[in-house]
Amino acid sequence: MNHMNHSLDASKSRRIAAGDTAAPATARSVRCPAAAAKDPAPCEGPHDAATLIDRHGREIAGCVLHCARLLPGLDGARVHPFVPAGQALEIYSRARELPPFAWEVGR
Repeated sequence: MNHMNHSLDASKSRRIAAGDTAAPATARSVRCPAAAAKDPAPCEGPHDAATLIDRHGREIAGCVLHCARLLPGLDGARVHPFVPAGQALEIYSRARELPPFAWEVGR
């Protein structure tokens, strides 16, 4: 996989409509959608604290930690403009210190 061209997985970025109760209750649902399967870090705070947008316009919600960890590996991605400024700054600040796919190099 070319890390520079990594984009959001369409299955993870699917938005669940309000009132949709068909979402599967799996072990994966205890982590935010932005948490990569191989990333061992536990979520920090609400699982929908922020939303990232990749260069193709796909969105994925997640906790602040996993949004920050995912952002460096998404070419052209950004924090959604409606995310509160404090949370957006926290994500950008944390992401600046991380390499793409930090969990693959033990960070």
